[in-house]
This record gives sequence, structure tokens and C-alpha cells, in this order.
Amino acid sequence: MSHLSHQKLETAAWQMTASGRYAITLGSVTWEACRPELRINGRACPFGPWHQVESAGPNTACWRAGNEFGDWTLTFQTAVNRRGLAELSIRLAGELITPQADLSLTVLRTAGAAAEHVLTQGASMGGCRSLRVAAAADEEVTGHHVLVLAAADTALRLAFPLRQDHPAQFTVQLRQGRLQELRAGGELRHFNGRTVSLAPLTLCAAPDGCQLLTDYATTQTDAPPTVPLTPPPAGWNSWDYYRWTVTEEEVLENAAFIANDPVLSKHVRRIIVDDGWQYCYGEWEPNHHFPGGMQALATRLAGMGFEPGLWFAPTIVEPHARLAQLDHGLLARGESGEPCLAFSCMARHGFVLDPTQERVQQLLYTLFDRYAAMGYRYFKLDFMAATLNARRFADPAVPRGHIQDLIVAPIHRAVAGRAAILGCNYLFMGGGRHVHEVRVGGDIHATWEGIRRNAVSVAARFWANRRRWMNDPDFALCRGLDTATDPDLNRLRPLLVFIDPATADASPWNIPQVDIRRPQAEVLLSIVLAAGGAVNLSDKLTRLNADGLDLARRTVSAETGDTAIPLDLFATELPARWLQRTRRGHRILLINWQDTPAEAVFDLAAHGITAGRLRNFWTDAGVPLRQGRIETVLPPRSCLFATTGEAR
Repeated sequence: MSHLSHQKLETAAWQMTASGRYAITLGSVTWEACRPELRINGRACPFGPWHQVESAGPNTACWRAGNEFGDWTLTFQTAVNRRGLAELSIRLAGELITPQADLSLTVLRTAGAAAEHVLTQGASMGGCRSLRVAAAADEEVTGHHVLVLAAADTALRLAFPLRQDHPAQFTVQLRQGRLQELRAGGELRHFNGRTVSLAPLTLCAAPDGCQLLTDYATTQTDAPPTVPLTPPPAGWNSWDYYRWTVTEEEVLENAAFIANDPVLSKHVRRIIVDDGWQYCYGEWEPNHHFPGGMQALATRLAGMGFEPGLWFAPTIVEPHARLAQLDHGLLARGESGEPCLAFSCMARHGFVLDPTQERVQQLLYTLFDRYAAMGYRYFKLDFMAATLNARRFADPAVPRGHIQDLIVAPIHRAVAGRAAILGCNYLFMGGGRHVHEVRVGGDIHATWEGIRRNAVSVAARFWANRRRWMNDPDFALCRGLDTATDPDLNRLRPLLVFIDPATADASPWNIPQVDIRRPQAEVLLSIVLAAGGAVNLSDKLTRLNADGLDLARRTVSAETGDTAIPLDLFATELPARWLQRTRRGHRILLINWQDTPAEAVFDLAAHGITAGRLRNFWTDAGVPLRQGRIETVLPPRSCLFATTGEAR
């Protein structure tokens, strides 16, 4: 029989055999037949027999194996965290004989796991999935950083540290209403180091999945943010209404409207010019729609009492940019060793800068120093994650987990003390040291489907807000079919770029960008406020009617609350019950995601809330209580955002 090692502490335990198979137990959760795996250059590379290393340390066991590529270790360690919960950490590392171009390390692979619900996290904004296993379609789901499996009264958290040298991920196979397979591991590409190691995978079980996510956020050891994590001022951003049609005149028109509005003028402090002001990605000079230039625009906005903000895609270089044509040595490479079109969005393609080069870092520093000197006090950095689509970088000693750092760090140095930074399409493994805000939701639009899709990612990221950075849930949109008087409401058709000459049915791309009315706008805006982070309007304010302006004014003047907890995050695919603490009381958000009326019930006492009176945030009407409970029927596609102790 294979040699067997067994180590136990509290409710965490492992068993390992010489064949490389191991079993783990956390509380009531037990997984048999787990194993590590290795693939090099696409080929499976079995390990030799595993042998236990003596004197690995207290509550620690280390096993070693070899193969034709090097020596490998698998380390198990147990600990009790500050809340008295047992944790089990597993780490796979290797010492290569020679560096390899493509390695895939799997620290844990198990066939089957009892779970009723799966919550995954995207690597950057959006991308979260909340799945009821029994109802899920047959598919493979990928997640990053932290994965939570829930069943009955137990939640199991599997997590890699937020900061990682080599990005790791989870892959879950769902088949026939069951979780059939789970893998946790990472890939290394064109890294010239011989010592390779994934960050430790840590497992912890507890009754409360939300608390497990909160614990994950508070125990990260990455460098702390360099600016206080306080809610940013409300702003207005040009993108969602204007997209690439934005002009200097339109920006100033909206700024003037805000400055003259009795409510908006007291709360909206930032005016952010998004994509469309520049000549092209890679040549950051104003186009002909900004005839006065960006220095003059910043001066005018500051003179109106605003903080000017500006959008950049700092590493993206479109093919017609002079840099791409004349200085292509600064570009990251593909497998061929030549510059590659690593960026693609809305049928626009581009190269990416190689930030492992000192000259690129200096270019970024100089660019942002120049615009900060013009008076811009906020920079939205977009498409950060696209840089890692490239395969080869000039300095192969830089782990892929640190490449984004080399983009943001010089920008942060250039603007420190002068401007705030929002990371958009930002890889969360960068942490919050160099950014103040991070986009957590995907792209939102004034559509019901967009609101539904975005809600999951905003809810699933509650743990990061004010702990790692300030969450940005994307825009607070107020325009709808009944909240705007606008003949151009659905004039833009941005999806037409996806219709090629052979497309026979263009209906999927020829759809309106606005299909909501006030009840659906209230759902979106309630989620934005519940997120407890950034609030940015993005409508043509002069075209909002009285209802639309009422929504905008209520949104920007709302008291800032803590991050709302999505109470049913591990029971449903669309969170419908959110609880938020404010300085004066609480807000309760109940959402009907269905297309038919639905009953909504909320027991205040069960959540420690004593309130004699509740108010509907959006209408100021009283909310009836029955024996300390909200009992109401919500119309289709609507919500109740009830507040205690918050006066209008």
C-alpha cells in the first residue's frame, strides 16, 4: 500500500498518498481523490512517486516528487484564522531544469463536489456568475481569485491571494444539474525563471458565505492603498449617451446645466470626458471635436467649480498611430515574436505597449504628468487587462501578475497628490495601491438586460469596497422611455460594427440602446447607491424630463451608505434582497426581477432593525409595516428601496 500521511487541526484535515492522490476535509465537507497536475507546452507531465519531507514545520506537511522537467513540492498547512475557523492551504511549486514557454499547474483537481450554488469572480470588471447548480446549463465556468460553493447551511471558500505572481483561476464543470469537476491552478507563459510557484490555495468553510468573502478582503496582505478609501464625489461622464460623438460643446453644455441646477450643483463635482476626445488610441491629442484643446477645457471646467476628468486607454495603440508605424519596438509581442493585435473592442483593434520596457514607463509618466499639469484631477484608465493578451514581453523575468503594475505605477507617480485614478477593465490582482477606484460591474446600458447582467457582478464584489479600493458599479443612468424628452434617445446604433457583408440577419445588432422606464431606472440607481462607491451620471441632462431630473437629483444627493450586503447571494442567480447601513439607519432593497408581479417580504427584526417608519426612497411615500415586516407585491421589473432614519 502507498504510504499515507494524516494531519488534523480543528476541522481541517488532509490525507496524501505516494501516488499523488489526496483527500481534504473542512468541517462537514470532504473531497476524495484530489490531485495535482502539470502540463508543459500542452503535454501532460506525470509526477514521479511522492515522498514526504521530514520536519516541514508545525501543522505542515511537504511532499516532493520529480519528473523529466524538474523537482516539485506539494505543501499542506492548517491554521485557525482570527474568527476561529480552520483553514487549509495547499501550494504547488517547482524547480525547473530549464525554463519552459508554457506551463499549466493544477494544485487541486477533483471529480464532483456537492454544491447547490456556485459564485465565481471575474478577473476584472463584470464576469461574475451566480449559478444554482441544479438549474444550470451544461457548461464550463471560469472564475478568479475567490470561489464560493454553497450547500444547505455551509459555504466553502476556495481562494488564491488577490496579488499573484502568476495568475491562477478556477474552472468548474457543470453537467446534468451537478458540479462534475473542479480545478484550481494557473498558467505561466514565456517566464524565464526556473523557480515556479503558484500562490497558495486556501480553503475555509463556514455557515455565512458573505462573511467568508469579507474575511477574504480584510486578510489580504498586498500593499495598502496610498489614498484614503473615502467615497468619491459624484460626477458626470460623457460616454453612455454620446460615446464617440462627444464634443467640447456638449461637455460644456452639460456642465453648465449642472452648475445652474439647484440640486445637482451642490453634489456633482467631476466632469469626465470619456473616449472620443482623442485623435486615436496611442496618439493622445484632441481631435477636431475639441477645437479649444484640452488645456482650455480643463481651465473652463475648473472655473465652473468642477474637477476635470479624462479617459485614457494608456497601453492601447491603434495601427494608424505614429507610434505603431515608427516605434514598434515599444510594442508587446505575440508567439511569433512580432507585434500583435492584442486588443479588440467594438471592432476596433490595436497593439499594446510593452510596460516591461523602461522607455514605455517613462512615456506613460510624461503623458500623465502633462495632463495633470493642465488641471485634470481624475483619470479613467481603461482596457488595462488587454495588455496581458500579448504573449511575449521584452523582460521575461517579470511575472505576468506584475505587468499591469508597470503600467499603473508610473502613472500614479506622475499624478500623485494631483489626481485620482479609476482602474477600468483593471485586473483585480493589481490591488488598490495605485488606484482609488476600480470598476467592478460590466458595461451598463439603459436596458433591462444590461441591468440584470450587471447586478450580479456588483453584488458579488461587495467585499472589495472600502477594503481594497472604492467600487465603481458603472453609470447611474436616469434616461428612459418615460424619463426623457429626446428625439435622439435611440439614434445611436453602436452594434452595427458587428455586421459584416455576409450577415443575412442583422437583427441582433440593430437593437435600441434604451428600453427602460422609470421603475427599471429605479432598480439600476438603487443598485448604484447600494454599492456604496462611485456615482457618475451619464445622460444628456438637458433632455431629461421632470421624472428623469428627479431621479438624478435624488441619486447624487443621497446619503452615502456602507456597502450593501446581498443577503440572498448564495441562494439565487439574481440577488433580490440587499441590506445597507447608513449613518442614520438602514436601506433595504427588494427587487422583482420577474416579468410578473411578485411578493416581497422582509423581517426587520431578524436583521436587528427597529424602525417605526420606513420611507420609499424614490417617492417619499411611507412603506407599510405589518408586525415589523415589509409585506408587499412588487410590479414586474421593479423594486422597493426603503430607508429608515434618512430625511429628504
